Amino acid sequence: TAAGQSASDQLTGSRVGADKPVAVTVKGDLLNDPAIGWQCSDLTGEQIVPVNLLGMEYIAMNGDLAGLGDQLFVTAVNNGTQVYRDGNTTPLATLNAGQTFGMPVSAAPGQMSTYVRATGPVAAWQVSGIGCEMGATQLPQIECSGSSSVRYARSFSLSLFVNLVVPAGGQGNFAVNGTSLTTATWTAVPGTANQWFSTRLDLTSQIAVGSILSVTNSSHLFHMSVLDGGATGGTSSG
Repeated sequence: TAAGQSASDQLTGSRVGADKPVAVTVKGDLLNDPAIGWQCSDLTGEQIVPVNLLGMEYIAMNGDLAGLGDQLFVTAVNNGTQVYRDGNTTPLATLNAGQTFGMPVSAAPGQMSTYVRATGPVAAWQVSGIGCEMGATQLPQIECSGSSSVRYARSFSLSLFVNLVVPAGGQGNFAVNGTSLTTATWTAVPGTANQWFSTRLDLTSQIAVGSILSVTNSSHLFHMSVLDGGATGGTSSG
């Protein structure tokens, strides 16, 4: 349990070991954006993955948070880990084991996605949401990972946004519930030399509450994130 409510009191960077398999779920309550205030104090959490599944490359896509906007937190496993962003050759930070570096997902106004590379394995934790309602998730590394099909059950009768990230060549091969996705606008992820592309979908009017959203790609593995909720009614992020 955290020692208090300040950032320095939190358990970020803690190391958990066990002699048998365990699951670890982390959560923080009453999170709020200091640029907005306490009216949207939220619970966020996620079951995290073990260290051997972490990677050195991640792509984060913006959600729809107001105030300071989406935030990304990178935690190092090894000492002397350098963190780079969007193909820049100057590191943003050099971290020792257990240290965390935070940054906004947008490095510039209007930037939709960001590419983070480290010299050792790191965990990447994103705080996202809609309006001032927050959710959080641990990002999957993009090295040798992804899915050809993802399903999601819509929970709220508010907004439903989906972000997709795919290697170059896979943009035109998506289907949503069996219908080819032809209207998406794809943008190259900065710093990836046009090897990765991303897009945002608003599926609020297409997917009924309580029904299943199915996203498939016939040629490439992809990553998908979901924002399900509203600016004042609570938001799930994953």
